[in-house]
Amino acid sequence: MDTFKIKKILVPTDFSETAGNALSQAIYMAKLNKAIIKLIHVVTPVNFTSQNTLIPTSDTFYTTILDQSNQDLKKIAAKIEEVNNIGVEFEVKVGNVSDEICTMADEGKFDIIIMGTHGTSGVKEFFAGSNAYKVVNHAECPVLTIQQKPDNQSYKNIILPIRLEITSRQKVDYAIEMARLFDATIFIVGYTDDTNESQQFKVKQYVEQVEKYLTKCNVKHTSTSIFADNFTKEILDYAKKNNADLIVVMKKHDFSLTQLVKGVYSEQFVNHSIIPILSIPVFSNPDMMSHGTYLVGDLPF
Repeated sequence: MDTFKIKKILVPTDFSETAGNALSQAIYMAKLNKAIIKLIHVVTPVNFTSQNTLIPTSDTFYTTILDQSNQDLKKIAAKIEEVNNIGVEFEVKVGNVSDEICTMADEGKFDIIIMGTHGTSGVKEFFAGSNAYKVVNHAECPVLTIQQKPDNQSYKNIILPIRLEITSRQKVDYAIEMARLFDATIFIVGYTDDTNESQQFKVKQYVEQVEKYLTKCNVKHTSTSIFADNFTKEILDYAKKNNADLIVVMKKHDFSLTQLVKGVYSEQFVNHSIIPILSIPVFSNPDMMSHGTYLVGDLPF
């Protein structure tokens, strides 16, 4: 992995208020990084049902929608460029929303996707899944998901959970770069639901190692350890108590059958957190990290 620098930002939009909140954050980050923004709107093919008969949507229907979407994006892009003096591109695609977003992010070599999420709950969460989480799950770059308009666009308190899985520590360098960008404090949170004392001790060791690394990198930090049953709930509660602006998580973790039933951790965060979530893709070769921090093995340093 190259050092995490934000120069190209992809912002999906469905023209909703939530998408607007994500766009506002993208603009703020683009100005800080002198980055460019690309807006993408995806039109999903549909069929209309009339008297139980499927009627194929006409080319004229799609042409009208595509033309209107292009005009809407053009207006948004022009306004952003005029007010903020940053470069903005835009494109309308037809297809599956998450597939088109991930393909564009990969082919365009974007550094980050910033998008809104409406959140889901209950049966809808289990069976359907949001477009935001599908993007998080498949994108090859970090994804910042935003559910509500943040009180502060400058993230000052960043939550960094550290678990027993080796991949958990791959997100440390990303958290450091975000902390440097916003002059933020990183809250290291060691976590395990294992009642075994040796495992709990190991988590504390990992936290101490991350602390030493952050000290070496001159990044402000504090730390704690949590031993409890529900990872997502504990981290969200801790984040709320500490006025967190951002939570950095891996998009996948090893999980048990119980966790499979509850939903993957990153999906729970994306669906439920009103605090912005930065989801980091898992690298299969941890010793290729930018700072040479992570080695394949039991200890990260």
